[in-house]
Amino acid sequence: MKFGKQIKRLADPTHLNHCIAYDVLKKAINVVVADESKLPEGGEVPDIGDDLKEVNEAFGQSTGALSGSARPPDSRFHGLLQHELAKVNRFANLLLRTLLDTLREAQRLASKPGALNEEGLSSMERSLDTAAEQLVQLEHFRRLNFTGFRKIVKKFDKRSSRAGTGSLASWFLPALLREFFVAEPLDSHLLALAWGYAALRRYRRGSGAATAPTPPVNGNGAAAAAAAAPVSTSTFWLMPPARMRALCTLIKRFELMSPMSGSAMENAASSSSPSAYVEQMRRLLLSMAPDGPARGSCRLRAHCSLVYCDSPDFGEYVGRIRNPEGSCGFRCRQTLEGGQVAGSTNSGLVERDGSCSALGAHAFTPVSQLSSPDAFPIPQQGSASMQSLLAVAARDAVSTEEAAGLSSTARVSLQAFANQVQDVTSKASLAPVAVVSSSRVLLRGDTPATEGVSIALDEDVQFSRQPGGSLAMAPSDAIDFPYCLLEVASGEGASGPWLEELWSYAALRTVQGFSVGAHAVASLHQQEVPELPHWYEHLHTMESSAPPEAWGLMLEWRAAVNEEAQEGADAGSTAASKVVALAPPATQPKGAAPVVHTAGEPAPPAGVSVPLEPKNFMASERTMLEWIHTVIALAFLGIGLWKYSLSLKGEDAVPRPMAMGLLNAATFSSLVLGCYSLVLVAIAVCFAWYAVLSHNARLSALFANKHTEGVFNRRLGPGLFAGAIGVALFSHLVVQVVPLWLALGSDDSISGMGGLPASSRT
Repeated sequence: MKFGKQIKRLADPTHLNHCIAYDVLKKAINVVVADESKLPEGGEVPDIGDDLKEVNEAFGQSTGALSGSARPPDSRFHGLLQHELAKVNRFANLLLRTLLDTLREAQRLASKPGALNEEGLSSMERSLDTAAEQLVQLEHFRRLNFTGFRKIVKKFDKRSSRAGTGSLASWFLPALLREFFVAEPLDSHLLALAWGYAALRRYRRGSGAATAPTPPVNGNGAAAAAAAAPVSTSTFWLMPPARMRALCTLIKRFELMSPMSGSAMENAASSSSPSAYVEQMRRLLLSMAPDGPARGSCRLRAHCSLVYCDSPDFGEYVGRIRNPEGSCGFRCRQTLEGGQVAGSTNSGLVERDGSCSALGAHAFTPVSQLSSPDAFPIPQQGSASMQSLLAVAARDAVSTEEAAGLSSTARVSLQAFANQVQDVTSKASLAPVAVVSSSRVLLRGDTPATEGVSIALDEDVQFSRQPGGSLAMAPSDAIDFPYCLLEVASGEGASGPWLEELWSYAALRTVQGFSVGAHAVASLHQQEVPELPHWYEHLHTMESSAPPEAWGLMLEWRAAVNEEAQEGADAGSTAASKVVALAPPATQPKGAAPVVHTAGEPAPPAGVSVPLEPKNFMASERTMLEWIHTVIALAFLGIGLWKYSLSLKGEDAVPRPMAMGLLNAATFSSLVLGCYSLVLVAIAVCFAWYAVLSHNARLSALFANKHTEGVFNRRLGPGLFAGAIGVALFSHLVVQVVPLWLALGSDDSISGMGGLPASSRT
């Protein structure tokens, strides 16, 4: 579906007039771009009067110099983009102010003196639900318009044939990320909404009458003891477009855990009184004014880095995908505040893969006291290797100060886990093979219905071989994971009304036995691992078939930047539009067709797997069907002529069959017509088989990654077909014209003898 129609279908009807005028900008491209490749021979400019009229109606006086030649096309089109950016920014600011007013109304209802009755609580809940819906609509508005600007700029560059460093997208996209509707953070609004829901939950159950909230978890400490915990977590895939709606659903029922040490969040969470949340919500809303002191400074997300180590034979990886329960399955984790980045100066934890303490007691690192036997601290990294650090950490796991608060049973369990890690480090040479980086939001249950449930929502998940810096500027070898990851730790399994509501959005996926660590290793070492996980092919197909806008703003932006960089590299090559034939390798059979590739796109090395895109198979199938369509028409024509030749009769008014009834020798014409028609049928049958065999050869070449000219650029078959049809048509023309010419010549000779006596003419 065209994106212009998608905007009309997906945008809120009340927001449609404030979105990017995508269809009008498409018409503006026809006005501002001089597409010389489509000019007629006389050099006259095509009629663009209708497009210019519609553009002028949409943009007014801002298009006064659209069709002039004094300014370059990208400068004129950039003026229209600025017009649309100003419109979108104004409406985004209006949506933010409306959201802020709704949150203030909810805070005003919660601040009424005296106890709130059920009617007041219902009014407060309606206001909070309205604010949540406005937050979801605002996020949808941002995504839709960001995609629109990216697509229209790409379309402009394509039409103007200006790719690379001189393209409009190369400098417009970085500037687009700084625009108000994209760059304005929503964390403060989300935190205010979370505090409003937290106050509502406490009002409804009575001030501390039921279960008191769990003490805050931050970098300074953790809970002194952990209750009975599940063995491992459950992981779900969440589509990024539903991220904000899922967050609003979760914060309505769960408490938001913040990594901000000593912040207002810590003060509010330490009290069971709903008035504490209401007061902190009031202060936060005051700071969110246009010139508020804390505007944009709220950081709810933590930077989470998971380091997976393995031996050269990938023994731990194989254990994860074959026997997740029986494998040791450990990892190194750092979960730091949003302003920090994982590195050597911060100590982390060695923990079981899928450990529930990573979502609760040990949510943030470093920890001052362990509350779970599933983790132990790892010393700060220096010049020592990862294997030696793991060995030292496993040896001293129970004797560290962090483990002093564990019970005797927990210490025994911790020692058993440390022995497993030490056993792995002593048997094989370990090294980091995959790093999973993400932006993490943590939640925990604070009501009797959600008690004991901890949730982590990981966004912008990336895989790399080495730890990277900012999530936006990923390492060069980083691979984006398209989904958000929703990890749930619950003693009774992942269930409840909140999960049913998430399922109702049709944006949640679950895969039996999924491990993000195993998937990261498979993605980074696809050619080295013994086998791939059972979910890998499905995920790879989804990732390659869906457009970038389906996976979130950050991934869409990185895809656009990478695409521009690739186009720039291709444009920098002097032979970017030429096809180069490479010399056949030593292992290639003699006489085989050389491998061809486009300059700037080197052929993949031997043995390297290239993603198989469905469009390649569909293109081969369409080519075969076009051949079949043509030869069937030719066969029907031949069969019709053949049947007609069999019905012709001679002077005795009787057909004279011959050649086992295939031909009719009643007249010379019937005999020639029969032979001609059978030749057409034979040509159709031969080239029908040619189409099928060529299709099979193309499929085999795609699977074998052998993009040879002899398979995909055959000239002999189409040439023979065109020649055969040409000879057949010429023969038919000769058969029809020669008898007429002879008859005309005979009539002329007879008419020339008209003056002679009858006896002379005879």
